[in-house]
Amino acid sequence: MNEFHPSHPEYWSSRYMRAQTPWDFDGVPADLKEFLKKKPPGTAPPARRRVLIPGCGLGHEIKAFTEAGFDVTALDFAPEAVERARILLGPALADRVLLADFFKADLPLASFDFVYERTFICSLMPDRREAYRDRVASLLKYRGVLLGYFYYQKPIIVNGPPFGFAWGTADELFERYFLLGRDVPVHDSLPLFAGRERWQEWHRTSFNAAAAG
Repeated sequence: MNEFHPSHPEYWSSRYMRAQTPWDFDGVPADLKEFLKKKPPGTAPPARRRVLIPGCGLGHEIKAFTEAGFDVTALDFAPEAVERARILLGPALADRVLLADFFKADLPLASFDFVYERTFICSLMPDRREAYRDRVASLLKYRGVLLGYFYYQKPIIVNGPPFGFAWGTADELFERYFLLGRDVPVHDSLPLFAGRERWQEWHRTSFNAAAAG
């Protein structure tokens, strides 16, 4: 496999080494900050909620999730990204970042309350989207939530990544396992995504593909 293809970890490591990272927000975006302020319903102290961050890059959001009471597992398959993320996070949180392929990592099924999406699915070739959806669905608990940022732009393979969603295709993709609970425009997007990014919260249904046959 060509190491300069986006499906290869060296493609991304080389981008970090050359500081060619226009997708890196270098902080915690506003919609996530708003989400983290919300408290779970009920009067009893909430159980520690588990969140998975695939393709975490430099992991800016890991500290914010942790401080909000989440048990965080983050992973990236680019060694350079993982090394830099661990340095930025420091010893207390470095072990939250795993060097692993999202599609192959040994993660317990139906064990996460949330999967946080930030520039990961748009880094994948469009033909990997069904595999992404199925993997997320298998890792989330029933009523768990896939939440985060989704880029809407008809994908042009020769120009990407990022590869956006043409309008309507995300609904077609996710409706197999999810119901869309929240969908709002993003107002603090990076220039790369400006005007075409949305914060969405997709809720895992009880649908089981294996049982459905």
